[in-house]
Amino acid sequence: MQMRIVSASEQGQLSQVIMGYRRMDEELRRELEQKRLLAEALEQANLAVQAKDAFLSHISHDMRTPLNAIFGFLTLAKGKLEERETVLNYLERTEKAGRQLLDMISRLLEVSALSGDNGLVETPCDLCETVGEVYAGLQLQARGKSLDFVLDCADVKQSGVYADREKLKQMVFSLASNAVTYTRSGGQVCISVAQTDTLPNDYGVYRIKIADTGIGIDESFLSQIYEPFERERSSTISGIHGAGLGLTIVKSIVDRMDGSIDVRSRVDEGTVFTITLRLRLQEVTSQTLPDAGTPFRKILLVEDNEINAEIETELLEQEGFLVETAEHGQAALDKILSAPLGAYDLVLMDIQMPVMDGWEASRAIRSLPDPVLADIPIIALSANAMESDRRRSRACGIDEHLTKPMDLAALLDAMDTLSRRRVRPVRDRIE
Repeated sequence: MQMRIVSASEQGQLSQVIMGYRRMDEELRRELEQKRLLAEALEQANLAVQAKDAFLSHISHDMRTPLNAIFGFLTLAKGKLEERETVLNYLERTEKAGRQLLDMISRLLEVSALSGDNGLVETPCDLCETVGEVYAGLQLQARGKSLDFVLDCADVKQSGVYADREKLKQMVFSLASNAVTYTRSGGQVCISVAQTDTLPNDYGVYRIKIADTGIGIDESFLSQIYEPFERERSSTISGIHGAGLGLTIVKSIVDRMDGSIDVRSRVDEGTVFTITLRLRLQEVTSQTLPDAGTPFRKILLVEDNEINAEIETELLEQEGFLVETAEHGQAALDKILSAPLGAYDLVLMDIQMPVMDGWEASRAIRSLPDPVLADIPIIALSANAMESDRRRSRACGIDEHLTKPMDLAALLDAMDTLSRRRVRPVRDRIE
């Protein structure tokens, strides 16, 4: 209770007083509740600061480690120029460290976009073919560790579906790459795809399972594995570098696909991730002509950075391509308009350029009155790596969006996919 006594008399006299009292229980409860909430908020803020500091410490270490390797091996190579095999070994290890660093940067960028409004772009794709590309890309690493690496799509009745192919591929790659990385030499990794049901509304239920006999995850940590920057073991302990973002990205993609993900794991026995997705089925169409597309050989490379243009031109010419360069989008547009018909089979388009950027140039090409020129294949090759950048490229008529530094194998794969995509059905050709 709270009591208050106030004199109501004139000064110097004490004949009248006013006494009041009230119950304080509810007010005290509210005050205590406010203090509790403030204390919890402060604790959460402190935990967030600690998590941020731990993350920055780990990411600084994990980024500086490959950077140290890059500079170290390049320094060693300069001193061994006469020993070809030694220099090649140093360069291979430099490339490996560079790819580790690039992978960390890519994952950080992907997570920074998770809270944005990045919807999925559903296009026709072959589920088994997409998973098979992931399998093929990891075979060399698996072979180097003598793993029993298996892909099983025997239980898929219809592989043609509508899905965001790049997100699907990224999701499977993250899980399969972790499985290969965290499985000891001589172990087993199995990627399996099965169609568990066909629904009456032209949808199919698919189960993608990635199982390994690797180091496993402690049961107490399973509830945290999808949290950003969480890692059961730091790279200092595990010897494996990474930002701890792969599973966060996987969970985000699964949620956006309205799917589910389940994990079972035992330490030193292995881990099984199971993803269940409901995907719209493609209609079964008539047979297409086998790989009848003309190979892309004459390339217009649009690149404003002189060093990038020099490196990319030499890499492409080593593969047998004929390369002509343009320093910005307007120059590329002028060359396409003034060159003889068929002078270019493909345009490799940078995005951020002076005078006219790649998006504006691509829109201008697609608007040309000559349908042959307007339909020339365009592949973006850009440092713009966000999903919003890819969506903008598609909106401008760009066929594929690849990121820098140029991955020659990925570029050749994109060219092959684009060539096959442009092959029309037999009946369309006859008509």
